[in-house]
Amino acid sequence: MPLIIVKQKRTLNIQQKVTTMKRLIITLLLVGGVTLAQSQSAKVNVDSLQRKYTAMSRSTDAKVQAELKKELYNQLKSKEEQRWLMAANLFFQIKMNSTSDSVQTVIKKKFPNGILIRNAEVSKIYDQKDPQKKEILFNAWIKKFSPERLGSDIVYDYARQAVGWAWAEAGNSQKALEYAELLENPVWRGEGMAGIAATLKQKGDIANAGILLQKAISHVENFLKGKDENDRSVGFARAGFSSYCNSYADILYQQKRYDEAWTYLNKSPKPRQDQTYINILIALGRNLEAFRCLDALVSKGQGGTEATAQLKALYVKLNGSDVGYSQYMSSMNEAVEKERHETLVKSMINEPAPMFSLKDVDGNVVSLADYKGKVVILDFWATWCGPCKKSFPAMQMAVNKYKDDPNVKFLFIHTWEKEDNPTKSAIDYLKENNYSFKLLMDLKDPVTKTNKVIESFKVTGIPTKFVIDGKGNIRFKVTGFSGENEAAVAEISKMVKMAGKQ
Repeated sequence: MPLIIVKQKRTLNIQQKVTTMKRLIITLLLVGGVTLAQSQSAKVNVDSLQRKYTAMSRSTDAKVQAELKKELYNQLKSKEEQRWLMAANLFFQIKMNSTSDSVQTVIKKKFPNGILIRNAEVSKIYDQKDPQKKEILFNAWIKKFSPERLGSDIVYDYARQAVGWAWAEAGNSQKALEYAELLENPVWRGEGMAGIAATLKQKGDIANAGILLQKAISHVENFLKGKDENDRSVGFARAGFSSYCNSYADILYQQKRYDEAWTYLNKSPKPRQDQTYINILIALGRNLEAFRCLDALVSKGQGGTEATAQLKALYVKLNGSDVGYSQYMSSMNEAVEKERHETLVKSMINEPAPMFSLKDVDGNVVSLADYKGKVVILDFWATWCGPCKKSFPAMQMAVNKYKDDPNVKFLFIHTWEKEDNPTKSAIDYLKENNYSFKLLMDLKDPVTKTNKVIESFKVTGIPTKFVIDGKGNIRFKVTGFSGENEAAVAEISKMVKMAGKQ
C-alpha cells in the first residue's frame, strides 16, 4: 500500500518543551489562515468521508463503483491535502494503482511541506543508525513539519520513539528516557515507552527499563479509567498491557522483588502462565502451583529446555525422588506428539503453489521450480515486522537442523517494503543477527506498485510461512508466531516430515 496517511505522532526538540498553557495558546494561533482547531475539524470530516467511501469500495454494484470514482475525482478539486490523500488511498483500494500513484506525485508538488512529504521524509530518521545524527535529523524534520501547522499525528511519536530507541541502543539511558517522556499520544504512549524499555532491558539496564515499564503500565491504567469498553481506543491502549506487566515482573524477579513481581503479573485481566509466571511462583515457594503450570505448558508442547528442567526438579521436590518421572515424561511426550500430529492433519491442505522467480541478494534468479522434488519452506517477512523477527531464532534453529539435508530448503522472502533501500536493510538485519538465511527480495513492481509474489500467495499478514511438497503443492500455511522456539522447531519438523511423504 502506498505511503499515504501514516498514523504516527510528534516530538518537540528536547530543549524546546512547551508547557500545557503554551500548547493551548499555539492551538489558537492562525497558521496560514487556518487554525489548528479548524484543521482538526476538517480531518473529522475527511474521516467521515473515508468511512463512506471505504464502504462504497466494497460494493460489487457497477453504479456504486462509478459514483465512487466520480466523488474521488471531485475530491481532487479541494485545496486540502487530506482530501487528496484520502482519494489516493481509495484509488489504491479499488485497484486503480496507477491513478493512486499519479495523485501522490501531484500531492508532492502541490503540498511540498505537507503530510505526504512529511511521512516520506521521516524515513530518513528511521534509517539513520547514529543517535546524534538521528537527533539532528529529527530536530530539522520537526521544525520543517511543525505539528502546530499540520496538526497532531502519531507520526511525531513514532519519530520520537525512534530517537529514544537509538539512544537506548547506544547505552545512553538518560537520553532514551528523555525521549520516552516526550511521547504524547494517549492511546499509544504506553506502547512507545514499553518499546524503548525493551531496548534498555536488552542492553542490560534493567533499572531504567523497569522505571519506564512502570510508567507505561500506570499510563495505560489511567487512560482506561472511565472509558467505554466499546471505544476502539481501549483495545489499542490495552493491546500490549499484559506484555508490559510480564516484562516488568521479569525485571522485578531479577531484582529479587518477588512479591511486587507477583502483584504486577496479576494486574493483567488474564495473567499469562508463561515462564516468568512460573519462575516467580517457584521463587515464592508455591511449588505445587508452579508444577501444575509447568505440566500444562509442557503437555501442550510449549515448554522449552528451562521448563523441562524445572518440571523435573519440582517433581523430585514434591515426590521426594525421581521414581516414576521417566514414565511420566514418556507418556506426556507421546501425548504431545499425538496431539501435534492430529492438529497438523486437520490443518493440512493441498493447493498448487504459485510459481515465481525472484532475485536473491547476489543478483541470481531463484525459481520455485528449481526445487522440484524437495520440501520448501517459504517465510514471508519484513524488517519492520516485529513478529517476523521474533520467529527468527526458531527459524535459524530449523535451518541449522536441515542444513545438511538436500531435500529440504528454506527461502526467506522480504516483502511489503517501507524503506528506500529494502535490500540493504534486509541484508544488514540478517548480518547483524547472524542469521544464515537464503534471502530473496519481493520488491514492489514499478508499474503496479504491488509485491507480486506475496500477492500471488494471497497473504494478508506477516509473518506467513508455507510448507510446499516436492510436487509443488502447498501443504501447510502458518501466519504469525507465538510460543517457545523448541516447540516451533518441533512443529516445523513435523510439517516437513508430513510434506515429504507426499
